[in-house]
Amino acid sequence: MNCNLSIPIRSFLVCTLLLAGCTDRDAPGIEEAATIPLQLMVNTVSGSADTRSVVSQTGTAAGQVGAIGVCLALASDGHSAYATPEASSALFTVSASDVWTASRPINLRSTQAWLYAWYPAAESNLATVDNGTTRTVAITLPASQTFDGANATDCSQTDYLYGSASTTAGDATSITVNRDNNNPTIYLQHALTRLIFTIEYKAGRVPDSEYDWVKSISLEGPFRAGAGTLQLNDGVLAFSSSVTPVTLTFSAAQNPQLPGNIGTPARVAYGLVAPKGTTTQSVTVKLVLGQKSTSANDRTLTTTTNLFDAEWLKGNSYTYKLLLDKNDITIKSVSIKGWTDVSSGSSTEVPPVVG
Repeated sequence: MNCNLSIPIRSFLVCTLLLAGCTDRDAPGIEEAATIPLQLMVNTVSGSADTRSVVSQTGTAAGQVGAIGVCLALASDGHSAYATPEASSALFTVSASDVWTASRPINLRSTQAWLYAWYPAAESNLATVDNGTTRTVAITLPASQTFDGANATDCSQTDYLYGSASTTAGDATSITVNRDNNNPTIYLQHALTRLIFTIEYKAGRVPDSEYDWVKSISLEGPFRAGAGTLQLNDGVLAFSSSVTPVTLTFSAAQNPQLPGNIGTPARVAYGLVAPKGTTTQSVTVKLVLGQKSTSANDRTLTTTTNLFDAEWLKGNSYTYKLLLDKNDITIKSVSIKGWTDVSSGSSTEVPPVVG
């Protein structure tokens, strides 16, 4: 299973001692007397150039990661302020020449700090919350989202990212810095799970290019959605509401697609969701089809399956393959791949569970 694709950011903390004679006795209260600015130089990663809401690149183009939030906490406990909020956090933005610039200096001392990075970030909203273990930022994950059927990247859900010192997808290795350790490598990891749905006609089913346009797919089951927080040390999500079941809905805002012919499934829906552990609760799947330009003759096909019992890992992509008959749908299998490995490369096929 190829699931180690992440967004690497190579960070060089260029330290310049502006005041001679600085020692370990420098305290946060007199930090202005020994300024050691943090500067990032970010390497653009390889990946699809067609990135929008689902991101896989850094850069200045629309839909690419052009800014990240950075904050420091004491490495001794992972959450206490390294200095004042203004001296411990900044927005880093990238230029067309791949140079990253901080909105304000972040000062390093000999005291070791944990460096947290996240996306999306804006200068007006750099606040992090100390939860007693790590720092968190607010996130929103609506149960209903939309997508553009013409591609696999333009959906309404934000692709939340967090920083790690490892390239392994979903990893949470801490990033430590001080003025003597000024060249860590930061990898931006996906905190969400990507779902993709494909459909092909079942053997004997006559294709209908007028009434088989896929409008939406919904899943009712043990899922999580709503307002919550993202832990910056490991990318774990927490939600203010734990009510289940939750119905996740993925609707085509534009460019709905037709099912594929037998043996050539077509992508018809996709979106970003919260990871989940293994479950035993059945999931109800509803597929809405109809005419492309009107909803007057839409119809809904429903099936119940336990194929969604498996764990959804952050940073991984799960492609669910559906079969369309005249009056029903079935779930054929699910492929588990790396984040951007949608149409090629290695994958793990998970067949339906019978019983």
